[in-house]
Amino acid sequence: MMPAGRLRTPELLRPVGSSRWGMGVALAFALGAILIVPAMSGHAEAGSAVALGFVLTAVPELPTTRRAAMETMGARAATVVVCGVIVVLSTPYPAVLLAVTVGAAMFGALVARVGATAGLAVVLLATDLDGARGLGALWPYVLGAAVVGVAWAVWFGCARDRPDEPASPRAGGWAHALRVGAAVGVAASAVTLLPVDLVGGHWLVTSVLLTIQPSQSQTGMRLAQRLSGNTVGAVIAAVLLGVQPPAPVTIGVTVVLFLLAMALRPVNYTWWAITGPPVLLVISEYPELFPWYEGGVRLAMNLAGAVIVAVVVFAIPASIRAYRER
Repeated sequence: MMPAGRLRTPELLRPVGSSRWGMGVALAFALGAILIVPAMSGHAEAGSAVALGFVLTAVPELPTTRRAAMETMGARAATVVVCGVIVVLSTPYPAVLLAVTVGAAMFGALVARVGATAGLAVVLLATDLDGARGLGALWPYVLGAAVVGVAWAVWFGCARDRPDEPASPRAGGWAHALRVGAAVGVAASAVTLLPVDLVGGHWLVTSVLLTIQPSQSQTGMRLAQRLSGNTVGAVIAAVLLGVQPPAPVTIGVTVVLFLLAMALRPVNYTWWAITGPPVLLVISEYPELFPWYEGGVRLAMNLAGAVIVAVVVFAIPASIRAYRER
């Protein structure tokens, strides 16, 4: 395997699939409506929650055939709902929430159709709910998951030329799940040691979740893609957050970035690593915006997550092999 540090730019951007501009437009239009309609009625915060449920169900990408798409969207929507219920019940108990985060990450590693959605749902919903109690607080996320199905159906009904269906993801097995659990456990524990007033510490956990892949070669490539792409994404986020544009401009930029992310994610993950972070940052705080340096904090968490992944996936196995060969 070529070390992540020696990967060249063409390899990080080499197309591995077909773009999906039609589906991207449908999903981006739906996200825009989710953010605009509640804001017009004076409930922008609800729009933010609906948008989070929407994004958790839509990413990383959606199949192009009816049966596969229904199964994928159904699995992710159910995961968001179940994880939301668990978060509401466990939020008062930090140790339980940490264990739930690790368990959700391992479950996603074992169930291909769920993937990182489970771990991301626990982390992002816990941050978004911010101690809110009662299952009634979950309805916006459920609505967001349902809107994904509507947007996909609109695209499917209008599309004439549909991209080829990529190979279905495969579960990584128990060895992969244990690596994911160990790395997420370290990251989640580290977050509890960060200053209470630090904005964005949870991005450390999401970084680990989105980086570890079933094999070392895949993980090495993902490390390089995230480190390079997120650096550019952090600059975009810092500019957007620093300018603090009016809400219509913020929504417009977010929709365009989400369109690029969803249309180009099947082509190469690096495009998502560039365009995805600003979208998640805006949705996480909308209608307010994080301070401008939040883009830098997210990049720092991404770097720290890369170190954790490198230790768990590369350093520890290499040390074990060296010890056995002595």
